[in-house]
Parts: sequence; structure tokens; C-alpha cells
Amino acid sequence: MQKITLAACLALSMNLGGCIAEDDDDEIVNDQGETITDQTASLSGFWDGQFNQTTDLRVLVYNGNVYALDENNGYYGTVVLNAGNQTVVAELTAYALNEDSNTEAKQFTADGNEASYQLDTQLTSLTASNDSLFGSYSIDDTPTGNVQLTRDGTWENNSPLSNLIKIGKWTATNHELVITRAGEGATFTGVATDEANAGCNFRGSLSTLDTNFNLYRVTLTEREDCPAFNESNVPGFAGFNKDGALEFYFRADNSLLFMTFTPPASPAAGDGGDAGAGGDAGAGGDAGAGGDAGAGGDAGAGGDAGAGGDAGAGGDAGAGGDAGAGGDAA
Repeated sequence: MQKITLAACLALSMNLGGCIAEDDDDEIVNDQGETITDQTASLSGFWDGQFNQTTDLRVLVYNGNVYALDENNGYYGTVVLNAGNQTVVAELTAYALNEDSNTEAKQFTADGNEASYQLDTQLTSLTASNDSLFGSYSIDDTPTGNVQLTRDGTWENNSPLSNLIKIGKWTATNHELVITRAGEGATFTGVATDEANAGCNFRGSLSTLDTNFNLYRVTLTEREDCPAFNESNVPGFAGFNKDGALEFYFRADNSLLFMTFTPPASPAAGDGGDAGAGGDAGAGGDAGAGGDAGAGGDAGAGGDAGAGGDAGAGGDAGAGGDAGAGGDAA
């Protein structure tokens, strides 16, 4: 049984963030096996932002880990919130996007040249209480510029399984995906439909974490005959962005995969309900978790995959963002 600690709930109410505990143990542990604080866990969610007010960054933060995505890189790493002074530090590895990444289809793989990013930010209130991270960043220990990330407002959207079970195909340019209820969870199968990527296919499973928050656990069982990221049994996450599209974030060793799919126009199949128990993809809210798929957006270290992209690691690609704090290998 999952539960959220009292301290984490207090952090949620004060910081407009949230955390999801993985089991009955109060201890929250990131992918690296490090115990994180409830304050760091409160950064969990999806964030949108920019490096130097230019490149869009999509970030997912969950349990102290970050996925992010922007137009150049996917990002993955860790984030820590110092409650004493409200500073947030993210240590990320950037992986250059593969040349076969498809911006139009919002299907991104990041497995190229690596660089180390450090984001030194302050948790602050720009449009709502504690809704933003603002500060500087460096690349390979060289001061580079400024960064700003803002919560996208989708994290507290509910995530019942019914949001995923719809009649029809989920779509992206030259890609199609179907999701079917299977026991207590769901399974999915996706394919590329264009000649250039003929044969590319992938399948896996989805399950709920805490239905009070916009995030699902995903396992990519198999991906094969695709231009890149042909992996099996890869853990990851999925969530709805503000537009109602479903963003996926995956990491396998030194490579990241971010995908975004638009839901069918038809109502939800099963569990009764319009397109997903409660609203725009995400039970009652903006399409939440994960947004673009990145690390920070589209899945980069956290995230829409690479901060700022649709499929990117959601969010802030940096410290915090809905891409980390809170969960397994996210």
C-alpha cells in the first residue's frame, strides 16, 4: 500500500508541489539509492522553462530525479531542495539528440555526446506561491547563463486508469498507439506508419501510482526495428500535459526516449466517463504530468525529456520540476 508522509503533505500544501511514496516505508529514495527529504520530494511535477530565455525546456521531476528535454538535448539527473535557504540544485547529464529524432512527431531519442549541467536556483513565487525556480547554470563547470522553470499546473490533476482507456488510436505524426485495459493496469502497442521507419514498433504496460497526481508508471517491454532506442524492459513514466497529450519518459543506461501522443477524440472506453474520468486527459485538469516528454519537457532529466520539449523530460530540466522528486527511475 502506498502512502504519503505527513511532512510531505504539508510540503504539498505549502509549496504547491507533491510527492508520491512508493510503499509503506516513510523513506523516499531516488534512482541512485539516496534518501531524499520531503522538501525535495515536493518538487515533483511537470515544469516548463528556458535556458537564457531562449530554448524551451520541458521537465519532469519525481522523487529527486529529473528528466528534461529541449531542442538540442535530453537530460537526466538529480535535484535537491535545501529547506534552510530554499535553494535548489540540479546535477544533470545532457545527451545530444539523435539525428533520427522527429520534432514534428514529438518522438525524441537522446544518446549522443554528453555534457554535465549544474543548475543553481532559488525556489520563488513569480505567478503563484513557490511556483518557479530561478537562477544560473553551468556546463562542464563553465558558467553559461540563466535558467527559469515554472510549474505547469498539471501535477495535481487526478490520474485514474480510465484517463488512458479510450476508444480509438492515440496519434503522433506517422505514429499510432493503442492502449487496452489489462487486469489492474493497461497495455499498449505502438507503431511507425511511414516508409522511412517501417517496422518500428514498441509495446509495454502502464499502471497507476497515486491517482491524486498526474503520473503513471510505465514499462517499455520491447522496442524494436526503430532508428534508435531499441531496448527492452525499460522503466519510465507518463503523464498528461496542459494540452491533454500523453508524454512518455524513459531512460536506459546512457540514452533517453521521449514520446508524446494525442488522445483519440472519442470518449473513454470502460469505467464510464468522458475521455478520461474527469476532464482534459488527466482527470480533471490540464493534461498533466509530463507534458511534453522531456527532461524537463519533452524527458530529459525530468520531465516534457530534455527540458522544454513536448516530449521532453518535462519541465524544468533542472532542479525540481515535475520530473523528479518522487519516484523510481523516473
